[in-house]
Amino acid sequence: SSEASALVAQDTPSSRSAPAPLLTPACSARVTSSQEDMFASSFTPSRATVIAALACAASTEAFAPMGAAPRPSLRAAAINARGFRTARMAISTDQGQDQGSNARQQQEASVPVRGAAAAAPRPASTKPPIGLWDVLTKYEWGNQDPGVPLPYRDGVAIAAGAAPETTSAVTQAHLDELFANGVVHIPGVLTNEWVEYLRACTDWQIAHPHIWAVPGVASGLYDYIQRSAWTTNAGFAKFLYYSPISSVLAKCAECGWFPEGDARGFHEVRLSTDLLMVNPNKGFKWHQDNQNGPLTSGHGGDKLDALRFWVTMDETPADYGAPVYLRKSHENKLVGKDEVFVSLEAGDLPQYSSDVLEFRPRPGDMIIWHPRSIHKVDGAPDGNWQGGKRRVLGGTVAIDDAKYQGNKKANFADMGTHQLKQDDLLNSPFFPIIYPISDPKERAVRDRGGVGRSFEGFQRMVGTLMSKENMEQFSSWAKVVQNANKVAWTNDPFIKGKPSNDEIVQNGSREHKK
Repeated sequence: SSEASALVAQDTPSSRSAPAPLLTPACSARVTSSQEDMFASSFTPSRATVIAALACAASTEAFAPMGAAPRPSLRAAAINARGFRTARMAISTDQGQDQGSNARQQQEASVPVRGAAAAAPRPASTKPPIGLWDVLTKYEWGNQDPGVPLPYRDGVAIAAGAAPETTSAVTQAHLDELFANGVVHIPGVLTNEWVEYLRACTDWQIAHPHIWAVPGVASGLYDYIQRSAWTTNAGFAKFLYYSPISSVLAKCAECGWFPEGDARGFHEVRLSTDLLMVNPNKGFKWHQDNQNGPLTSGHGGDKLDALRFWVTMDETPADYGAPVYLRKSHENKLVGKDEVFVSLEAGDLPQYSSDVLEFRPRPGDMIIWHPRSIHKVDGAPDGNWQGGKRRVLGGTVAIDDAKYQGNKKANFADMGTHQLKQDDLLNSPFFPIIYPISDPKERAVRDRGGVGRSFEGFQRMVGTLMSKENMEQFSSWAKVVQNANKVAWTNDPFIKGKPSNDEIVQNGSREHKK
């Protein structure tokens, strides 16, 4: 595509004997070969319309809160010795501060990434069109391949089936932080070459949107958001197979939460789900992650079976877009397994609400956290990213001998045709092993389109929509809205707009004058 071709190839280290451009003419080639993907064959406009409408209605991405978030400023912030920022959040709408933050954002945009080559021109828009005719004619179906070459490793091209790249980015201090706080920021995981690879795959995906991005894009929550991108885009699958992120996740499993792998001497890592996110517009208020695939994710079962992750591709703007966590909130006892959005005044969350960790990851950094950790992300004011990008690949991995939990709740990462039954070991090409090394048979199933969403998987998901667990999940935001007056300090961005003049900042939280 012209957008993808506009990306400039990075400098190749002198150790590489055969430099290759980041993008090649193959970048424009796409393959639609999945006979098992429900949309790859017998395509008709009527079928597409019905299924797209159902997907929009069923997807949790479509249940996003509405409205624009005011810009948070950080007060009494301090960076401690372990490298993360502790801060109390206060809301400010001062016009002078807005102008200053815009200037800082423009200045940051001009800074190259960790000494890498200057950033290439970016596509003019990061949000694909979403009209009915656009969906029927401009979105792609089945498997895609952006044709982006993998980075070299030690001057040699990465061979198919190679082990993931090793890294020393994770220290014992990081493991201690993760265990104690429920979240950790690990800087410098990806080299510049890997960052540019991931950016190129992401920009290509935006320019060639997949049909499964329709529910998220239609919600307006992000400019572009797509779950299970690895199943349809070969570039993301290869990133998960060969980049250092699976090595980081396996190392983080040594934090003390997964004794089974500790006893074995290594931790097995399988991908449960991924989520490509570009430019959060409305923000995602205080919540716990719920769409983790068919796992318990810390709710029930005899052990923790999952970790959450983020990989960032861009600088975090000065005044918004940063992930914010409540320290130790993974230890809460009262947030149910099927809840998404939460009130910080409910249950036992008040004891965590004043101890906030706010991270500003740079390109190539990772954030790892416990699935029960309470966190949020504030979007750009009025959804205006001023031509910039905040691209993230996130997801959930299953650790060690995780078991399939897919009976009761709609899992949008579990819509394929497989033979797994409740409590079976999660050994399947639909949840591929990525550490200690990927499986060639599982890779082959993915490459021929065998892990795509199917009509059988869609029926299984729809069959769970009326379950008690699913209704609790979809109603969690409604519960917060119904108690708007009680939790206005949490949800003003979506319910009341800008803070009223009678609000004050006291002890690090917003309160109403009595």
